[in-house]
Amino acid sequence: MTFSANAKSELTRIALDKECCELAELSAIMHTAGTISISGGAFSLRIDTENPAVARRIFLLVKSLYGLHIKTEMHTNQLKHNHIYSLYIDKSIARMVAQDTRLIGSEGIRFGADETFISSTCCRIAFVRGAFLGGGSITNPEKRYHMEFVCSQEEFADSLLNIIGELGMCAKSIVRNKSYVVYLKESDAIVTLLTMMGAHSTILKIENIRVVKSVRNKVNRKVNCETGNLSKTVNASVRQSENIVYIKEHLGLEKLDESLVRVAQARLENPQASLGELVDILDAASRSGVNHKLRKLNSIAEQLKDDKGGKV
Repeated sequence: MTFSANAKSELTRIALDKECCELAELSAIMHTAGTISISGGAFSLRIDTENPAVARRIFLLVKSLYGLHIKTEMHTNQLKHNHIYSLYIDKSIARMVAQDTRLIGSEGIRFGADETFISSTCCRIAFVRGAFLGGGSITNPEKRYHMEFVCSQEEFADSLLNIIGELGMCAKSIVRNKSYVVYLKESDAIVTLLTMMGAHSTILKIENIRVVKSVRNKVNRKVNCETGNLSKTVNASVRQSENIVYIKEHLGLEKLDESLVRVAQARLENPQASLGELVDILDAASRSGVNHKLRKLNSIAEQLKDDKGGKV
């Protein structure tokens, strides 16, 4: 199963001991995965999901709340080559379920969530969990951090944004393929929301991946830093050696001060040595002294080039 499917399966195993939370979760599922049909005055509800664990959750929620079994069918999506589970709520209770879950109100179909219906924190958490089970997904954190809820109605997306905000997370929304998508991209926000929802095993997987990513990034930064320093050392050594050869050919090292000659010969004999290694080779008192002499040699070579118009 995908990372997202595993997360949903874990959430479906959370026990609900409050009727208000059961209704809140079912309400969000209905808003994100439900369909209302009215034919010949008859009112019916259908919920579609690709996840068998979510289908079982819906079945158990309706049974717990209304004491009824609901009809379930499975068919194959020929485009995606996966199974779709459709759950049909009996016409005898369909209108009651729609009213209880705030799919419909006195004014008709309700496109946004009834936030007064989910005023307590436990119900808000249950509602967000239901929205995730019905229309949410989470990307494998090995690739990137991204959690989203796909909503068919703008009003519902706005309500979900408000509810997530009231729980302490900052979510954003975009329009994608005529749907309204509420999403979170910050790993800390995703972990916090999953913690509230009760997906503890999923959180452990994310935290393990975050630790591995952190170590990998630190190693990469160190390697890049060392590679950069090595590149600078090599480039500086090559330039110094070329300048010393130029001085030797166009002026003669014997015309330099003895201290400069010693540094020049050490560099020519050890073209790949770092500054610290040159200090050890020369048994010099300090790095700054050797570095000053190397800069002096570079300056002499550049002056000679300017005077002669020559190039190394």
